[in-house]
Amino acid sequence: MYPKDYKFDKEHLAEIWAAEGFVEPQGGVPIQDVGCQYFEDLVARSFFQKVGGQHVIHDLLHDMAQKVSEDDCFILRNTSDFAIVPQNVRHLYVLPSSEFDHSNLPSLCNYTKLRTLICKKSLGRKADIVMEPWCDKLLRMRVMSCASADKLPDNIGNWKHLRYLEISRACSLKKIPSTFCWLYHMQILYAKKCKLEIPGDFVKLTSLQKFEAIGLTLDSANKEGQGIRLIKNLNQIRGYLVINNLAALSKDQAAEAELKNKKYLDRLTLNMHSPWGFGMLPTILSASCQAKNKEVLEVLQPPISLKSLLLQNYGDSSLPSWFQPQNLPSLESLTFQGCDGLNSINLKETPAFLSLADVRIEGCKNISSLEDFLHPGYVPGIKKMVIINCKMLESVPTEKFGDFDFLEEMSLFRCPNISLQRLVSQSLKKLDMWDSGLFCNIDCCSLTEFDVSCKSITSIQLQTWSLPALRELRIQSESLASIGGIGAFSSLKVIKFSECRKLPTLDGLLTQEHLPAIEEIEIRCCSELKSLPAEWFPYLKHLVVDECTSLKWQTGFVLPSCLQSLRLKECGDISPCIPSCLENLTSLVSLQIEGCNGIKSIPGNVWHNYLVSLEKLVIKKCQHLVSIGGAEVVANIKEVEVRGCPKLEEADQINSTRRTRRTR
Repeated sequence: MYPKDYKFDKEHLAEIWAAEGFVEPQGGVPIQDVGCQYFEDLVARSFFQKVGGQHVIHDLLHDMAQKVSEDDCFILRNTSDFAIVPQNVRHLYVLPSSEFDHSNLPSLCNYTKLRTLICKKSLGRKADIVMEPWCDKLLRMRVMSCASADKLPDNIGNWKHLRYLEISRACSLKKIPSTFCWLYHMQILYAKKCKLEIPGDFVKLTSLQKFEAIGLTLDSANKEGQGIRLIKNLNQIRGYLVINNLAALSKDQAAEAELKNKKYLDRLTLNMHSPWGFGMLPTILSASCQAKNKEVLEVLQPPISLKSLLLQNYGDSSLPSWFQPQNLPSLESLTFQGCDGLNSINLKETPAFLSLADVRIEGCKNISSLEDFLHPGYVPGIKKMVIINCKMLESVPTEKFGDFDFLEEMSLFRCPNISLQRLVSQSLKKLDMWDSGLFCNIDCCSLTEFDVSCKSITSIQLQTWSLPALRELRIQSESLASIGGIGAFSSLKVIKFSECRKLPTLDGLLTQEHLPAIEEIEIRCCSELKSLPAEWFPYLKHLVVDECTSLKWQTGFVLPSCLQSLRLKECGDISPCIPSCLENLTSLVSLQIEGCNGIKSIPGNVWHNYLVSLEKLVIKKCQHLVSIGGAEVVANIKEVEVRGCPKLEEADQINSTRRTRRTR
């Protein structure tokens, strides 16, 4: 029933097979997993071929399959096909043809043996009108997939055998009819790009295994606590679940969720307040509110299969008793967000979380220490840690991070009181530090990317850094006035400075001796920078100098011939080194000059003799530029933009020529 070259997804097709009844149960193995094994068997037999990460059916096998199933399967491609649909067709695929409209589709209700209908034509606002006769006549339907549907018909409850419903595109569907809850065999409901309101009887869908919308998000306190009951019997639900407004529940109401029994749940968000409450809650909750927070959370123990947990707006100072490795053995990702009651996270008396790889702590305003949490003995498998906006945080045991064998990414954002001494890691590859100070000593032999941004840093002593593998370095600091203790960064390829408004020179760092492998340099908004080094680099490909208004350019300044892109914007009077800095650039592909008011002319021979590889030229706001050697000298450059240069003689002719080319 699928067209040629259709890209098959293994899990998706296995779910449809299970819904059709094509998959035989095998003990306690989930039936979709058995379907996936069927798929792998067909791959092994070359029925499916892998192409670019997806699977297709070989054309010859597709032709054979269509011939064998010509009475059972059919593809609607155009209007004429409606006349030749087999009367006993069971599986129908509707292509998104422009040859027919919605008025043709209700006629499909004549094919009463249909079990599968995949409609790639968008139904949109006509969905309920088109589907209503289907729901009356096509009573054997098991699988229904449509591109979009703004409204489902009220008689959808007639599809008693329906097991699979998918709405694949974003649309205006917001509400599921109450009659949908009559579909007791429903296994899969996909509306991944829709935000749905689920009816109160949704709890009756006890066979439901997967329900995916933009999120399965519940207001647990809806209808005086009845909202939480909607998931009581959905023990087969897969994917993720978000529960908001938990603080409004009593302990007994929260217990009705029975989260522990939802053994296929992968991701869980427990939010004590509304989804809009983050960052707007009182810093200190009353003792009774704190106790209630913990009491409610205590009865919301997740299933042991859980891989990701997000706890939001929790007000108590200690975590629930179920927060133990033996209760969450599969936990891979853990986030605390807006948990202002927490002063610390203590794992001293527990075994290690062996599977935990990703930790995020955000907006926990009163947390002061992570000594008893971010420790190799408690979370040995951690790969990524992010700490954001924890203003009271003072202590993180970074000197022990050398014992983290798998740590690859670390980010510290807006933690101004943190005391940073020494960072040691053999495995760390990416380090981001924003408004959190700077380590006194950094010894990371595998670090390849380092981004530091802090308004208060006045000096950086590079001799305290041991970063032999560093490839990208970004520095942003309004107070930075000096960079000292410079050694060689033999692997560094990209270096970027921005908003270092008090930095007067980079001459000591930007040398071939210290940066032998450098390929990209960006210097932006360094208003006190006085000069650039005369010595440049044999491998430099990209150079940006942007809003460095105090720069003094030397006469005869020359850039390396390997340079591929050059951007100069508001960077002082560059006229002393024009045209010399352009005469060596035979590999240059992109040139942008903006706000360089000192330039009066660029000789025409520069374009023909040197800038022979140029494909993009942008000249803007050069108030005193009079000539670039004639419009014809840039006629062969693919992309030219010239504007804001009032004295440039060739501007009108260049722009007129470009407009003419575009209209041809």
